[in-house]
Amino acid sequence: MRTGSWQSNTRGLRLVGEDENGRASTPFGPVKVGLTTTHRTQLAQLEASLRCLEREVESLHSKYCEAYVTLTSVMDHLVKLLAIGKGLSLTTTEEDNV
Repeated sequence: MRTGSWQSNTRGLRLVGEDENGRASTPFGPVKVGLTTTHRTQLAQLEASLRCLEREVESLHSKYCEAYVTLTSVMDHLVKLLAIGKGLSLTTTEEDNV
């Protein structure tokens, strides 16, 4: 089985830095050939991350609204309970025990 010239016969497939000698270079220094990403790849990754963050923000906003509704509901119940209990003595004194 021959595999010597498979790359030249495969159209559309090319390793990053395939035609270059040595290591690929980035602003942060040299990297191994094949590990570099194109601007298009970076943009796609950033867009995917942005979509993920937007979904997370939407989820957190929804949870915040749900917690706010719960808080206001509990506060309404507390106000009603305080109005009912306002005439009652919530502490006991020694006179009450006799």
